[in-house]
Order: sequence, then C-alpha cells, then structure tokens
Amino acid sequence: MLGVACFLIAYVGFAATSASIAVLALWFVAAGVAIGCVETAEHAAVARLAPADLRGSAFGLLAGVQSFGNLVASAVAGILWTVVSPAAGLLFAAALMAVALACLAWTRGDHHAV
Repeated sequence: MLGVACFLIAYVGFAATSASIAVLALWFVAAGVAIGCVETAEHAAVARLAPADLRGSAFGLLAGVQSFGNLVASAVAGILWTVVSPAAGLLFAAALMAVALACLAWTRGDHHAV
C-alpha cells in the first residue's frame, strides 16, 4: 500500500509541478520508492501464495499481467497527454492509483480506511 500511495503522490506532484528541478526531484524520489515497494511486494506475494509446483507459472502470469497493464495504461495516459494535456495523463494514472489503494485497503480488511 505504501508503494501505491507513493505512486499516487508522485503522479499528482508531477501533474501540479512546474519546471522546478528541486520539486521534480522530490516526485522522482517518491516514484522510485513506489517502484521499489510495488515490485518487491508483487514478487513476494507470488512467492508466498503460489504453490511450489506452480510458482514458475505464477511468476510468468504476473509478468504477462504487468505487461498488458503497462501497455493499456501507457496508451491511455499517452493519448490523454497528447490530446488533452500532460497533467491529464498524469492525473489519469493518479486516479488508477487511488482505485488500487482503495482496493488494497478493502482486501486487507481496512474497510474504514477508505
């Protein structure tokens, strides 16, 4: 959840920030923390939850789902970036992170946290 929250913060920050190097660096750090947390959590979840005899296939499925998700999200964000504005593409990504954060909180049992 920390990683998804950091992505949300980074995307909103990128959308709202002008060309200030120091402020942009802050959002890049948040995005770096996010990718480190999310990638680690995804792989740890597969390693923990997949049965030993299916673990390799589970990692393959994870990679496939990630690839498809990256393709769709990048295409939609790219179209919004080009047709509407860069902020629109980033805010689309932020909205997806807000939904992901709510889903993670719900599945974790933190129904009142959302």
